[in-house]
Amino acid sequence: MNTEYLLSFIETVKSGSISKASDKLNMTHTALSKQIRKLEEHFNVSLFNRSSSGVEVTEAGRILYSRIRPLLHELERIEKELLKFKEKKTISLGTLPSLAAYYLPQTIISLKDKGIEVRLVVRNTSSELLNLLESGTVEAAVMEHVPTHKSFWAYNLFHEPFYVILPKTHVYSDKTSVSIHELASQPLVVYPAACSIRKNLQHMFEIHNLIPMFDTEVEFGDFIPGYVAAGAGLAVLPKISVKHLGHPALKALPLSHKDAHRSIALITKTASTGEWVTRNIKQK
Repeated sequence: MNTEYLLSFIETVKSGSISKASDKLNMTHTALSKQIRKLEEHFNVSLFNRSSSGVEVTEAGRILYSRIRPLLHELERIEKELLKFKEKKTISLGTLPSLAAYYLPQTIISLKDKGIEVRLVVRNTSSELLNLLESGTVEAAVMEHVPTHKSFWAYNLFHEPFYVILPKTHVYSDKTSVSIHELASQPLVVYPAACSIRKNLQHMFEIHNLIPMFDTEVEFGDFIPGYVAAGAGLAVLPKISVKHLGHPALKALPLSHKDAHRSIALITKTASTGEWVTRNIKQK
């Protein structure tokens, strides 16, 4: 018997609504309904009477509710007592390509030295990583600190500015920074619309009533600096990528705007996982 299903059942009884319970449990209405049906199949009883106004617990459901709560509380106490004896050996960690390449390698090596294996899952956007967290595909994610459900645990790792990369022969190359208005007058090389940096750029242009020239859209994984060096336009990258630019024909200048930055955070579904990872992750 899956204890998660029992916890979902208890929350549904307390909420009197699958919709309200699914919101509190940070899962979809469909997923919660499936869990309830699995419980009903297991016990071969109806646990709820369903109607358009919500759900009402049946007599069988009330018996299960009253009997299972103390058992789950006791199980929780046992798990907490045994936690100090548990030595975690693996962690599934989601992250973005730039962080996988430049931020996490030293951390992963450090964890391996402690006997902890990391299963790294790389996705192009933070929204994809959030979906992996919600589904349980990964236990933790190092990603942009995007808005999440209040049940998620988050810890800020670092903050980094955005830079404009351009050819050294460009008219802006003698500047100390590039403004958003100056950037709006130039053709830009960008990742697809799902890219959070592109979304951030779009927001900066919109609040100044500027229309950007997203002239060249490249697929995730393509080498944006190569397009810039070839003359396709300018591009905006985070500092961690700029530090490893390594292209002799290009230079990087700060993008001068109050919103030209991103925050990177460790996000997990549970505080215990988050606290365990932060004890082992190497800050930079």
